[in-house]
Amino acid sequence: MNKVVLFVILVLAGALLGFLSGTISAPMVFETPVFISSMGATAAPVTVPDVMGLSRSEAQRTIESGNLVLAGQWTEYGSFETMGMVVRQDPVPGTQVPRGAPINIFWNVGPLFRPFYPDSIIGLSASRAEEKIADWQLYTAGRTRIPHPSIPEGEVIAVAPWFAESISVRRPVRLLVSSGWTGIPVLVGLSVADAESILIERRLVMQIIEERTINDILKEGTVLEQSPYSGENYIQGDTVSVVTGAVGAGGWGEW
Repeated sequence: MNKVVLFVILVLAGALLGFLSGTISAPMVFETPVFISSMGATAAPVTVPDVMGLSRSEAQRTIESGNLVLAGQWTEYGSFETMGMVVRQDPVPGTQVPRGAPINIFWNVGPLFRPFYPDSIIGLSASRAEEKIADWQLYTAGRTRIPHPSIPEGEVIAVAPWFAESISVRRPVRLLVSSGWTGIPVLVGLSVADAESILIERRLVMQIIEERTINDILKEGTVLEQSPYSGENYIQGDTVSVVTGAVGAGGWGEW
């Protein structure tokens, strides 16, 4: 047998062996892999538990103890009676799902409209007013501060919006708060005793320069005019001149 024939025989034998080897091993190499769950036999479906009427924390414990996952907690408006409780769930109770499946719950945040009595927080400190608003389960949109001649610094002057008895939880409440008064205080309309008391607190001196005759008994003994005017700058020890009212002839004070 010459060398050429021998070479051809060896090549054909090698090709045949390669073909047979590939035919045997290919199914082993390209077979679709089978992933074995770490849970093994426990991968059987489970029943979705009923968490309706439970609190969010109780619902989460119940769901997780059933080998499921709490995926989302969504809010809905509802009655006060079921406030804070789960009122709906997805999937519904009794559904067969794989272990580890996500469960969504919907819990009641209460009525859309809450009690609101703005007149009851006028005159309170801003911090106390905000606490009261939070007690009504509403929220504030901050404070606006403006000077006020008679309301002490930090007290609530007004509230916005002003809705009597109830307001939507979607409406933030803003407080108008006094930043105090740094100039001469407002004395007009006050009694002489009250005006003098305010000036003494600020170490100012009151001087009555005129008792003006008036016919309105309601203004008797009150400050009608003042100088300097309210809001003007001062230094301690300055004098504030006032004109007071006194009922004269023809007034209600004489018969």
